[in-house]
Amino acid sequence: MSTLNATAPAAQTTTPAAADPRIHLSFVRLVRSEWLKFTTIRSTWWSIALVLILSVGLSLLMAASYASFALDNAEAGMPQGNAVAVQVIVFSTVLTQLLAVILGSITVTGEYSTGMIRSTLTAAPGRSGAVLAKALVVGVTMFVTSIVVFAIIAIVTAPILTTNALDLSEPETALMPLLGAALFLALMAMMGVGIGFIIRNGPGALAIGIGLVFVAPLLVSFFPRVDGFAWIHDLASYLPSNAGQSLFLSGGMSGNALDTVPAVITIVAWAAAALVGGIAVLKTRDA
Repeated sequence: MSTLNATAPAAQTTTPAAADPRIHLSFVRLVRSEWLKFTTIRSTWWSIALVLILSVGLSLLMAASYASFALDNAEAGMPQGNAVAVQVIVFSTVLTQLLAVILGSITVTGEYSTGMIRSTLTAAPGRSGAVLAKALVVGVTMFVTSIVVFAIIAIVTAPILTTNALDLSEPETALMPLLGAALFLALMAMMGVGIGFIIRNGPGALAIGIGLVFVAPLLVSFFPRVDGFAWIHDLASYLPSNAGQSLFLSGGMSGNALDTVPAVITIVAWAAAALVGGIAVLKTRDA
């Protein structure tokens, strides 16, 4: 009998690279993948377009209002120069701060609604890296978008404001408030990412955003500024909208105006708290 039953080639047991625990996505690659996802969905571009349209439209209305009362303002000693220009340019942040939170939230809740989150967590089983990468992409995009929008507004409102147009020769009063406003919107978008991971539901995340941005400051305004309610107004000073507007305006809808450093720390703390909460929830729940 032939002895051709020579041993067959041993079955290969090499572990696929994708399953090798020693091989993982670096943070840079996570950021790249999040950037690809972020820029290939229509809601991103619709949100950015809405920010641009609202910002330019509201600022043009504000500029026209200032221009129509220019002489009265001068006689009454009202703000002039860069003080006027900055107020006109950042006026729309009253609304776009909410859009920033929504943009951050829908990048997360959209993945949960489509099931894409499972692929994300398969590629990044550590989970925290995916949260931070998404927050970085959304935050940087919002910051750059805000700078571009502010530049467009400065250009289109200059002919209306004339002598009150933005004067770049004074960067402390011209550029710094605008950078503060862009930083504020970027951090609000990052806070939205954290809220999205905590709530995992679009309408729920929207409700939280509206509550923080609009409802809470409005409720505080119902309390009179007397000694018995002073603590409420002190706490309201650290709401995200009040802290943010303290960077580029004299104060927010409620509470007291904060100095630059406490305002920045407050906004960073809100964004960080939301992201830490999002990571904690993501690590303790299944997708």
